[in-house]
Amino acid sequence: MGEYVHPGVLTGLLREFRAGLGPYPAVEVAHHVQTVGVDFLDAKAKAELDLTRRSTQPGTPAREQLNCLLAKEDGRYSYDTYLTLPLLRAITPANTTRRTSAAALIVDMVRFELSAFHGDHARLPQCRPDPGTVRKRVSHAMRHLTRHDFTTLPAVADLFGREAGLRCLDGVVADADREFLALLPTTVQPVSPVHDEYMFIRVLQGYESVFDELVDHAAATIASLRAADLATAVLDISHATEALERASLLFSLLATMTRDTFHAFRDRTEGSSAIQSAQYKRFEALCDTPSEERLRSDAFGSVPAVRAEVLAGQDTIAAAYRAMAPARADEREAFTHAQARLEAAHQRWKSTHHKIAVRMIGDRPGSGYTAGTPYLKDRLDGRLFSATRA
Repeated sequence: MGEYVHPGVLTGLLREFRAGLGPYPAVEVAHHVQTVGVDFLDAKAKAELDLTRRSTQPGTPAREQLNCLLAKEDGRYSYDTYLTLPLLRAITPANTTRRTSAAALIVDMVRFELSAFHGDHARLPQCRPDPGTVRKRVSHAMRHLTRHDFTTLPAVADLFGREAGLRCLDGVVADADREFLALLPTTVQPVSPVHDEYMFIRVLQGYESVFDELVDHAAATIASLRAADLATAVLDISHATEALERASLLFSLLATMTRDTFHAFRDRTEGSSAIQSAQYKRFEALCDTPSEERLRSDAFGSVPAVRAEVLAGQDTIAAAYRAMAPARADEREAFTHAQARLEAAHQRWKSTHHKIAVRMIGDRPGSGYTAGTPYLKDRLDGRLFSATRA
């Protein structure tokens, strides 16, 4: 199997970089971490990585990769560092569309699965899935890409040809920046060498991409309402609904993972939880101002920047619509229907999330020091818009 980087070789590359004799070995660092797992890096490797970090510039991909990698050592471990979100932002060109970045995450995951299926790499070598599970996983991934309006996707059967299969995926990400695609595999830093953790991380990153999109659409809806352009506001909020409906397909990927495999790495993610997702809370708060009880909850306590935005009186879809007060009944009906569709899609998303969580973790506590599934169950009654809250 290829891509294994011996610790001694990695140390040599890091020292060459620090001496100004070679480039920063981003991919080699990632491959080593993906072979052993962050929690199993030895003390010497961590020391070399920390020394190297001091030689990098703040805000660069190299610094962000090492900051995320050493977050546990620094006492800064969180959902963002586990998913390497600062690194993802650093390597994503400003002109990259949400559609392209979301597709690139899924394509990279499929490439990882297919290469492992053929025995072509040694990354995350433990608990590899059986061939049937891999085929199901790849099929779900391609179905998700179909919802992104890619019309020339290869057939799932064609993807399993050793070389032709990987080439088939090139067209899906043809619009993506080449350097971005080359560095994308560096944005997976598993805590363990368990195979399915790669997919798990990619799915959570995929959700963050969706939440970014939801924030964009919510902000656009507010702007359209403030411009008294109700027709465009209906389109904006409908785009948010479509994004959330696409996101629900990602749960089918998680469902291909067994409970035992999940627990082989889950406990090592303690301190990282989706409750810490700032963009999800930002979307929620842009729809309507959260209740005082919700703002006092751990969910918003874990995202102080978003909470501060709410307390500062940021605009919301609900407030902008009330201020516009369209007089025509057909206008009111069109917007309230679009609003109800978004609410329903959000409820379905939460319900599916809860069901997956119950199957995977039962009544065990959440990994972010939360109550776990009881918290998700309580949130099933929550609504995006106060007009639809119980």
